Amino acid sequence: MASFSNASANIRIVNENRRSVCSINKVNPSVSAATAAAFVGALKTIYNNGNCTARLNISQDITQ
Repeated sequence: MASFSNASANIRIVNENRRSVCSINKVNPSVSAATAAAFVGALKTIYNNGNCTARLNISQDITQ
């Protein structure tokens, strides 16, 4: 039976103008939403130049 297996993840944070603030690679794909949100919140505090949005992209392998 085929299944998905998390392979990798990254977070990309952009500002209000859709310009990249930063990208973080090699994020643990099983990170909790609360942990990811706390990390993004900390970066928003450091950036301190308006609102930011973040996206977590997860790559998965198909295993058979």
